[in-house]
Amino acid sequence: MLRSKGLTEKLLLLGVDGMDPRFTKRLVDEGKLPNVKKLMERGSCRDDLMLLGANPTITPPMWATLATGCYPMTHGIMDYNISPEEDRDIIFGAFSSKFLKAQPLFNITAEAGKKTLVMHWPGGSFPPSIDSENLFTIDGSSPGACCAWSSARGLDMLFVASTKAEKPSYMPMSITTTDIEGDEKLVFGKTPYKGGVTPEAKERLKKYRQQYLEIIDVPGYIPSDTFVDDKVFYEEDGGLNWWLADFPTSCSISPVYPANGWGFDIPADSKEFVMIMYYGKVTRNALIVKNEQGKYDRVMVYKDKNTAEPIAVLENDVFTSDIYDVVPKADGTEERVYRNMRLLKIAEDGSYIRIWSSRAMSCDDDSVWFPKSLFKELTDKFGPPQPTSQMTGNDKDLILKCNNEQWALAAKWQSECMHYMIKEKGVEVIFSHFHNIDLQGHNYVKYLKNRDTSRYPEEDVVKYAEATYKVTDDYIGTFMHLLDEGWSIILFSDHALVCAEEKIHVFGENGGISVNPMKELGYTVMKTDADGKELPEVDWTKTKAVMMRSNSIYINLKGRDPHGIVEPEDKYELEEKIITDLYGYRDAKTGHRIITLALHNKDAVLLGLGGPMGSDIVAFVHDDYVEDHGNGLSTAYGYNDTSLSPIFIAAGEGIKENYRTTRYIREVDVAPTAAVLLGVNIPEECEGAPAYQIFTEKM
Repeated sequence: MLRSKGLTEKLLLLGVDGMDPRFTKRLVDEGKLPNVKKLMERGSCRDDLMLLGANPTITPPMWATLATGCYPMTHGIMDYNISPEEDRDIIFGAFSSKFLKAQPLFNITAEAGKKTLVMHWPGGSFPPSIDSENLFTIDGSSPGACCAWSSARGLDMLFVASTKAEKPSYMPMSITTTDIEGDEKLVFGKTPYKGGVTPEAKERLKKYRQQYLEIIDVPGYIPSDTFVDDKVFYEEDGGLNWWLADFPTSCSISPVYPANGWGFDIPADSKEFVMIMYYGKVTRNALIVKNEQGKYDRVMVYKDKNTAEPIAVLENDVFTSDIYDVVPKADGTEERVYRNMRLLKIAEDGSYIRIWSSRAMSCDDDSVWFPKSLFKELTDKFGPPQPTSQMTGNDKDLILKCNNEQWALAAKWQSECMHYMIKEKGVEVIFSHFHNIDLQGHNYVKYLKNRDTSRYPEEDVVKYAEATYKVTDDYIGTFMHLLDEGWSIILFSDHALVCAEEKIHVFGENGGISVNPMKELGYTVMKTDADGKELPEVDWTKTKAVMMRSNSIYINLKGRDPHGIVEPEDKYELEEKIITDLYGYRDAKTGHRIITLALHNKDAVLLGLGGPMGSDIVAFVHDDYVEDHGNGLSTAYGYNDTSLSPIFIAAGEGIKENYRTTRYIREVDVAPTAAVLLGVNIPEECEGAPAYQIFTEKM
């Protein structure tokens, strides 16, 4: 230790997933982010607000880097997913401390006697890796809002009732716009990936899903099926992140009927329809009701026609939160859930209605709360964590009227919980994560530039981004008073999102294997069926190398890999050939190279991605073709002032006021900077250094 006492007693690490320094600075200069501006004036940052990001630019590894001060090759969370050694085409979701191989700072602060809250930190915090009465941990098991995946029950929905509909219908992930009439035929939306189809592949996947449960080992926790998968991505299907901007929503369509057969008195002239939800397993009855002027203006939702108390009363164009219901469980019992809804449109003659509904969330799932008593204490006080839509596609109403409203409520809930923990539990250090910019950005970042599939002009889409950043700025504003109460605040992100200048290429998909261009170049071979039709499964007996996750290429090496065919003595030359071929891989439209950098494992150490935990080759896509984030370098720039760089601003006790540093503060520097501020040990494996230039005292 260079000092026995820190520069501050209380520190808020205020993480916002996806917050872009370039776009933030633009909005600050336009006067649209007053709280960010105040934080800058009261603290220290670079003029460009940039934090020099690590790689890959993906949530779990970067939040692990922020917690440990280590690069992924050291802390072990190499990407959104990791793979079992024996089957590299299988992915394991990396949102768990079970995969973290380095000491996180929140363990250190708790063991140093500081009451520490870890608020939904998706990089090695779930479940807690130490047992300490000073450590409170809420979720961290996924991206999204707090508990948004662990407690999710069902899907986001659009309900349409129309006199044009002939019969009730339901289909998950079937529409990409809310603007439908009700006479459409619902079909399952196309996804940009495929999985194994043979019996052997299905049995193998079942085995690994059970293995994953045993690894995580948290009673009551049910991981998403997407956390254990065998996806392969083809160029012609488009990339995963690129597809998210057109993400399909599930839909239920019903005819409008005269109200009939209700077991209690209902308003005169009511019309009725049905709402099919929860994967088609639940049906609710609803009434379209008139006002005193004789115009239909609201919808009343009921469990059934014999239960008089409505589940919800929906007024036209009003966001309605905390709607309670039940859904069936596998054991035949029912589980209490809650959701949000909005009546987006209603015809005055009752001939048409359109309703959005969030996913349902469990009222009782405390599996990701530590200690569990915290769940009841906080939910009794502030209600349950708000559901947030995973994606809402390229639809203005869903983005602004529905999802943005939810994120504002999620921000309020999270801020209230954090303030409560300070006041009632004596918390002195908070590691917090808020995911609205990233998930909202996936809905529209692609369309910040006009494209053939754009539904709205890019100047309108910029307003969607501004609305997202306003929610973030308001959230930041709820903590500004702490600066006058002896606290220090560090605002940062893990990465940002790029609007690609050109059409993206499916190269480096964090959810599995990118078939192209490795198949075209002759390195990856897919299985075929008896008729010679290609299957979405790798033929390891003929495959020399595969492109896996965001940036990793693995040689199918004999003696290391179960089905290896490449001799060890041929490995380096094969890598050289692959790297040469990748640099020659060109975009047909521009003629430019698609790959900006490709490195051997020994050279990838420069980026923190080499060593025993790293792949044989790491490769990054050029700025112009980056797919939102993940497969590009953290220094990439995009269209409309977007970038992949994280942000950094620090203020409060121990931090210089209104100071601009020329130092490139790196993502690995955040943890040691926080440690020195607090006067606690720097994490043991830390590879960063304190940003001493911004301190009020010299080191």
